[in-house]
Amino acid sequence: MKHLLKLLLLGVILGCTNCGNRLTIDCKGLDFNDIEIYLSAGYPLQRNDNKSIKYEYPSLIYKNGVYYDIPDEYGENDWVINYKNQKQCVFRHFKTNCRHRHRYKFSIFENHDTLYCITDIRGKDAVTDTLFFSDLISNSTTD
Repeated sequence: MKHLLKLLLLGVILGCTNCGNRLTIDCKGLDFNDIEIYLSAGYPLQRNDNKSIKYEYPSLIYKNGVYYDIPDEYGENDWVINYKNQKQCVFRHFKTNCRHRHRYKFSIFENHDTLYCITDIRGKDAVTDTLFFSDLISNSTTD
């Protein structure tokens, strides 16, 4: 019985070392400090009349080399990646369960004067896509 309890405890400890979502950013030839990443989890992003994005309840995920916790929300998880407060990449990752954990890798690079982001999301709701940045109209949080 003691051995079973020890094995169970060891399994819980080792199992929790992999808990939570993780983000890796690869900026090929770009400055990491020029990147800001936000997530509106559970609250879809809204567009105003002038097509700017209205953040309802954004969570800061990355800024100035600091990674913040990624919320565990199911449903529409809208990601916003800002570059130098001039360019913006917006995409949605739909999670079917709040207990699903993911490894997010965003590779940001420039090619022929266009800024791109390759999203590689690993986990139960996996997605891989290549997106491009567009000009940032407004970064409004109160409109």
